[in-house]
Amino acid sequence: MASGGLSRALVSIAVAACVVVGAGVRVEPAAAQLNRPVESTLSAVVEGYIRPGYAALADASNSLQAATVRYCANPSDTTRAAVDESFRRTVQALGAVAFIDFGPAGINRRLERLNTPAPEKDGEENPPIVAGDGSQAGPEDVGALAQEPPQIQGLPAFERLLVAAPAEPGSDRFAETCRFAGLVAANVRAIATALDSDWAKDGGYGDWLAAPAPDNPVYPKVELALEEVLAAFVRGTRAAGDRLQRFTADQAAGAALGPFDRSQLVMLYQQAEVRGLGQFFQAVDLVDATEPPYRVHAERVAASIGEASAALAEIKVEDSDKPSEQTIAAMTRARAALMEAGDSAELLSAELAKAHASDQR
Repeated sequence: MASGGLSRALVSIAVAACVVVGAGVRVEPAAAQLNRPVESTLSAVVEGYIRPGYAALADASNSLQAATVRYCANPSDTTRAAVDESFRRTVQALGAVAFIDFGPAGINRRLERLNTPAPEKDGEENPPIVAGDGSQAGPEDVGALAQEPPQIQGLPAFERLLVAAPAEPGSDRFAETCRFAGLVAANVRAIATALDSDWAKDGGYGDWLAAPAPDNPVYPKVELALEEVLAAFVRGTRAAGDRLQRFTADQAAGAALGPFDRSQLVMLYQQAEVRGLGQFFQAVDLVDATEPPYRVHAERVAASIGEASAALAEIKVEDSDKPSEQTIAAMTRARAALMEAGDSAELLSAELAKAHASDQR
């Protein structure tokens, strides 16, 4: 979406919504565009999606670290399965919040450190981040790892170390792989826990986004907060659509699909991301909050993101390694729906901006 159009649209909402009273601000519904205070939509998305989403990521990453410790101490089919299941759950939890790329996500490059693809393979099954002879290849501890490039800090690195081609238990490489993977799991947990805390704590980022005010350190005006929320949604739809477009081309060329090596994990991540975008927009509740004639555009956004999620839900993750014509068709429909969601959001922005300009005459 063009940021200027979005900003103008949101300013029109906020200007119509705010009535200054003394030193404070009393927010009322924008008669022409919204039927409720802007704060109600902001609070709804914080409490209904963002906070639960980051809490789920923190919980999943905690389980992943625990499963990694158990497997490395006592490798067996049972402990191996627990690592795989915990990893898949963490991938889904990350996909569901990866488009919420503002605020705490940018502190210390947190989001980037969680989902940056691992280094390119060196032509062997072993990744370049672990030596084939089992010699130490990674940092000494979690603190040192946090200072390394993002490519070896997050879930894609963990996949390369312990999921995609795990070393034979008892080998020298297994010991070093487990040591390094344990550090990565602990690092992922630390980042996810910090994100959860920053969104959840009283007086933290969640409260700032939900309640703009003149003394708010980040969002002194409601239009800034709502712009942040909707811009994240639009970036998410564009990024998801672009990833779908690259999926079959990269796979056919034998290239890494990103952010993960295996197409099944890419699809798992993609499904969670698009499903999350739909739930995120539903939580903002602009379909009900906007007045006619603006509501029709919000309805189109909701319908389109719903179509994209439904199309991807048709795809069996295990079939994404060698996608059938049916699977490719579903991905094509999903991408088209994602593009429609973005286009409709841009149109909504333009109409709101036009309405504001008319009010100022």
